[in-house]
Amino acid sequence: MSEYTPQVNLVSRTGAGVVGGVAGGLFLALALQITGHIKPYAQLVGEVEASTAWVMVLMVAGAAGGLFGAFVGKFIRGQIVPAVGVGLVWGMITWLVLAMLILPLFGDGSVFGIKEAGGIVILGVYVVFGVITSIVYAIAGPRRRHYYRRRREVGFVMAMPSIRRRRRSRRSDEDLVEELED
Repeated sequence: MSEYTPQVNLVSRTGAGVVGGVAGGLFLALALQITGHIKPYAQLVGEVEASTAWVMVLMVAGAAGGLFGAFVGKFIRGQIVPAVGVGLVWGMITWLVLAMLILPLFGDGSVFGIKEAGGIVILGVYVVFGVITSIVYAIAGPRRRHYYRRRREVGFVMAMPSIRRRRRSRRSDEDLVEELED
């Protein structure tokens, strides 16, 4: 028997990624608010208010989650442990792109400055954001069904003949009695 798992379409993966991204974005906005590193998100639109920063964090996190679902979501099959591993890597990539490249370009201009970006603590915040995004995606994301088909139904040509079990015919009581008498 071969196993065939159909791919889930791009739209449903992206939608589930947005949901995961917003869930992770709530944690990200809260952690950035506590550490005092949320203002660069407000500077993306030329504002300085915390409410604008929260909205921008959730929008950017939703977009990052959509990209996660579109490009990485097909590797997550609803299992938590692989989702955590993928989320760790996604969080590091998100930190590298957002905190080290895009946000400094709209702020003071010091690209790839670790001290200006908040150091290792902010890296940890983004990694947790990636893990939350991937776990929510794994739990609430699109499900894949497993379809089992025999090789001949799919159209594969087999080089070797298949081995089939022969069915045993049921012995009647008369046959058993004859065997015992002999």
